[in-house]
Formats: sequence, C-alpha cells, structure tokens
Amino acid sequence: MFQLFQRTIYPLLRDSNEPAYIFKTLAVCFLMAVTACSGNDGGEDSGTVSGDLTLSISKTVIEANGTDAVTVAVMKGETDITSQSKVYMEDPSGNTSSFKETSFSTTTEGDYVFYAYYEGVKTENITVRAFKNIPSLPADSKPEQNTGFAKRVLAVQHTGTWCQNCPYMKRGIDAYLKANPDNCAVFVASHNGDTMAGEASNTINSYLTVSSYPSLSVDLNTSNMIQGALSDADKQAEQIASRVNEVAASGCKTAISVASENAGSSVVVNVKVKSANVENCRVAVWLLEDGIVAAQTGGSSTEVHNNVLLTSSSTVAYGDRIQLDADGAGQNVYRMDVSGAHDLSNCRLVVFTTVPNASGRFVVDNVVTCPLDGQTAFEYE
Repeated sequence: MFQLFQRTIYPLLRDSNEPAYIFKTLAVCFLMAVTACSGNDGGEDSGTVSGDLTLSISKTVIEANGTDAVTVAVMKGETDITSQSKVYMEDPSGNTSSFKETSFSTTTEGDYVFYAYYEGVKTENITVRAFKNIPSLPADSKPEQNTGFAKRVLAVQHTGTWCQNCPYMKRGIDAYLKANPDNCAVFVASHNGDTMAGEASNTINSYLTVSSYPSLSVDLNTSNMIQGALSDADKQAEQIASRVNEVAASGCKTAISVASENAGSSVVVNVKVKSANVENCRVAVWLLEDGIVAAQTGGSSTEVHNNVLLTSSSTVAYGDRIQLDADGAGQNVYRMDVSGAHDLSNCRLVVFTTVPNASGRFVVDNVVTCPLDGQTAFEYE
C-alpha cells in the first residue's frame, strides 16, 4: 500500500504548485479508502467461528433461594458467542422473555426453559428446575471413582387381581427372596386391569407389550422376560434367580445417589448420577407401596399386595433425560404427588437409570431403593 502511495499521491505533492493542504487532504482520503477496502491482509477469516451451536448451562437444578445460580452461555464450538446471540427464557407461567444476563437465580419454584438463536439457528431447549428445600445427598465414599459400581437389577412383576395364575409368580418371588436374602434384585408390581393399576403401570406394560399374565421383566428388557409362572414356588424362584444373576453379571455404567423429603402431599426427591462412559442417560423415580389388601383370583379375598407401583416421575417408561457434565455427573430433582398412597409409612422409592442398548431401545442400567425421608448413597463393588 505504501508503494502505491509513492507512485500516485507523492509525485503530486512533490511537483504540484497547488496549495499543499489540498494534496494532504487527498492523501488522507486515499489512505482511508485503501485501508477500508483491504480488509485483513493476513489472509485469516476475522469473523467466522466454527463448530456446533450449543447452549451451555452450568447445572439444571437450583435451590429457589435467590442465591443459588446457574451460568448461561452460548457456544459455537469452543468460542463463546453469548454477546452476539439472543437468549430467551420461558418461566413457569409460560411467559417468554429475552434473557440478557449471564447468570440466573430465582425465589420461585418451577421449570425455566432456556434457548438461544445465533444467525437464525436455534439451540436445543434446556430446562432449569428450581426447588425450595432440596434434601441433601449423602456423602460419596469414593468421589474420584467413576467405575466399579455395584449393579442392581429391576424386576417388574406384571400382574392383576383378576389373574388366576398370578399368585404363582408372587409365591416364586417370595421363595426367591427367602433363599437369597442378599440378592441384588429390586421388585416392583405393575398391575393391569384392577384398582391398583394406573398411568405408570399402564405405560410400562405398553412399553414392554406385555400380553401374558403373569410375567416378569428384568431391566425393562423384552429379551429378559419370563412369561407365565410355575406352580412350584421353589422352581419358579430358581428361574428368577437364573435370570437375575445373568443380567447382573453384565455390570453397569452408572451409579445413583438419592435423598428424599416428605412434604405432606408430595415428596421432593434429589437424584445424582455418576458415570464414566454414558452420553445418553435417563432417570425415573417410582413410588411403591406395600401392604395393600385386595381380593386376588387364585389367591384369597384378603390378599396382601406388596411392591405396588403407584406413580412415576416420568410420563415414559424409561425416564427423563439427565444432563451429565464433563465429569460424567448429573443431578435431577423431582416433586412427586403422594396423595394417592393408602399409607405413606408403607411407601418407598425406586430410582433407576436407563441407557440405549445395541438396538437403540432404553433398558435399565442400574436401580436403587430409597425410603421416604431417607438417603441412599452411591454403591460400589
């Protein structure tokens, strides 16, 4: 550019008789024009950023106390483009507004949905859930460990009070528990077509396309289904043990920690998951009740039904997604209605994780139980 100036403007300044200020002005204009048109002489793209467009939220659960906060950022690959993006938030009342801060806190419970636009492209929605009085999780005995978790198996008994042969499965489960006091199975009774059936049990039975009663599904996997029941309780117990042990031997990729607090007609459940190699993980919380008395075909008029599934935190059988951070940890908090329980002192929680299997279908990876107003810590081998 300087050479161009020497060839054009400088000779005029040197040889002309015109007033010098005219040519000085001309020189300045020339330099400004050339500079404006030349752009980046280094050959680098000065305004383009590459990579996937994502909305980054530091955590998805906060305490609604006005101080616990999340940070909000819009990223294009590794570049922070928050200042160049438009972020929006939908509050629990359904009102959407522009969000111009980089952190968020609240004193109002509910779900807050965030999303952003950059150059006409929208990010995925991320929900931040705010709760008051979140119960504290128990201490992690091995906070640095992300593998070597203890594996438990979810065994769902598909049953109904109208079912003539369902008591055979129940007796087989009782015999299994008696013979295996230190077993790793968590039993749940999913009823169909009776007064103990509900939305949660109907959803599970539909997900597994249960057509035979009784049946026992292991880890919500149709490949691990026991259909029908043996009249010999001990032989049925052996069949259950064989299937449970086979599934348990495959191990797990996730561990679950839970804390719950009874709040009258609802229970607040704090769930944390840790893992090393899981990208797509889901969580569900089920409320169970023991000691429900109801007449049973093939049984008695005062049959006692245990492990009865009352309600779920999710509208789908395999749970809702939990966002795991770079360290493989994630947290969800749920408020569950317990008003449908007969006796809360007979209730407990079942919490499980699901991951996709080889065919892309979600199956249970791990499961734990937790008392109401209680805690369950991460379990290791």
